[in-house]
Amino acid sequence: FDVVQMVTYDDINLGDNVVSIDWQGEGNLMYQVTNSFYLPWEVLSTYPQLVEPQELVSIDVTYDRTELVVDDSVTVDVTVTLNEEGARTDWALIDLGIPPGFAVNTEDLTTLVEASKQRDPNADVTTFERFELTGRQVLVYLGNLQHGQPFSFSYRLTAKFPLRAQTPASNAYDYYNPDVSGEAQPQEIVVVEG
Repeated sequence: FDVVQMVTYDDINLGDNVVSIDWQGEGNLMYQVTNSFYLPWEVLSTYPQLVEPQELVSIDVTYDRTELVVDDSVTVDVTVTLNEEGARTDWALIDLGIPPGFAVNTEDLTTLVEASKQRDPNADVTTFERFELTGRQVLVYLGNLQHGQPFSFSYRLTAKFPLRAQTPASNAYDYYNPDVSGEAQPQEIVVVEG
């Protein structure tokens, strides 16, 4: 029978480490060695070897301002680009993080869905098919995303509470091939009383 044992080392030295595994007895020894670490976004630029040369999908998320007053709206501009030459995906999923203390103005997203329905179904263009809201994210489904045709859209968020927060990271990926993905780094946003 299989016996799984985990050993965690939280106190290893920086740099190279040697791990040795010995066993006694009959049978076969199977093992796996893994590691994980956390590196803040602002530090990542000092370690370019950890960043992939170019993501297969790029996502750019820009807020028209990062300092606002309670009940103000901020416009979020999103651009998704498929970078691989000749690439195309039937369905791209865009995961847009909602900053804490903000509400999504869904009428902007509904307008984008309705506009896509009005397009010629034979047109070879990207379409904004639908969206879903969860507690902390907006999930956007794009149809027919193609290399050489970046797709951009905007929507608004309304600040509900005074706070200083980091926006969640946003991701874009091929729905049927999640390894084809990209990520936009978080940004800081400040909301003050009016």
